[in-house]
Amino acid sequence: MNTLHDDFDDDYNDEDTNFYHVILILFFLMGALVLSFWIMQNSINSYYSQTYHKNSPLENIDHPIWLAGAEIGKTFYDARDNLADNIQTYNQNVIDDFNENYAYTPEYKVFLEKKQQEEAIKKQAEEALKNQQMLSSQKQEQLQTLLTVDKSKKVLFAGDSMMQGIAPYMQKSLQNQQIQSINLSKQSTGLAYPKFFDWPATIKKTLMEHSDIQVLMVMLGPNDPWDMPKASGGAYLKFNSPEWNQEYQSRIAQIINFAEEKKVGVIWITPPNMKKSSLNEQMIRLISVMNEELNRHNVKVIDSRPIMGGDLDVYSDYLLQNDKKIKTRSSDGIHFSPQGQQILANEVLSYLTIK
Repeated sequence: MNTLHDDFDDDYNDEDTNFYHVILILFFLMGALVLSFWIMQNSINSYYSQTYHKNSPLENIDHPIWLAGAEIGKTFYDARDNLADNIQTYNQNVIDDFNENYAYTPEYKVFLEKKQQEEAIKKQAEEALKNQQMLSSQKQEQLQTLLTVDKSKKVLFAGDSMMQGIAPYMQKSLQNQQIQSINLSKQSTGLAYPKFFDWPATIKKTLMEHSDIQVLMVMLGPNDPWDMPKASGGAYLKFNSPEWNQEYQSRIAQIINFAEEKKVGVIWITPPNMKKSSLNEQMIRLISVMNEELNRHNVKVIDSRPIMGGDLDVYSDYLLQNDKKIKTRSSDGIHFSPQGQQILANEVLSYLTIK
């Protein structure tokens, strides 16, 4: 009997010991949990407010002992961050020292320096391109605003016999939309002989007299590829010489600059190809001179050559459209046919915004 009783006591004592162990473990876990909440209260509060979009219940506890836990936690976190930064700095210093004194040969150092320079140049080029694209976009928006016409504004046409051919089509279309226009086009005129007809002065005078002009359309050139007199008088300037080009460009600039002062949008139509090869070569040079100056300004430049069916600098009587050949040039190999005039007029008008 005593043995049985002793065994019972032993079992009872074991169960009692196990119970106390469980209580001790639970007490330890609860203490660790409370300690974690105490030290990590800032992180818990931040998580709670970000998740539930309201203040954490722990923020309502303002006992000094509880608040001291937040300071202790902050100290631990700061120490951890400082330690991590120091380790990272130390590792980087070790790597840099190794690369500088052991890993990189003199030749490789030269290669790295060159590579860094190339990357810097590439970055500068990318920034310049980005700025250029942004500026180009702004200029396009400004130009589109200038080329917007409503019923209170007018369109001015200036040019030679080619403009005489296309202006009436555009005037009729504008009139149908209740937009008035002024057509000053005059045959046999250009920018080379201002004593015969002075386009810069004529356009300036017209813009001053008509403050309601919103858009200026210009088409000149076929009468210009010849030696021309200086504006100041004296000997003639040889066509396509640097002096001739500079003088011709200055006359283009006079027109555009005054239009810009008056906030008038400009559409400049460059000449088409010519059937006669010598005249065509002259036109090619003249168009190059024109474009060099026109590209300095915020104007809409329309190249009439592809519109009329020409292939770059090669003359063609016909435009191939929808597998059909349309005769766009007259028999003289210079001017436009009625169909060609209509096609070019429609193309030019497409760049206007009518309100």
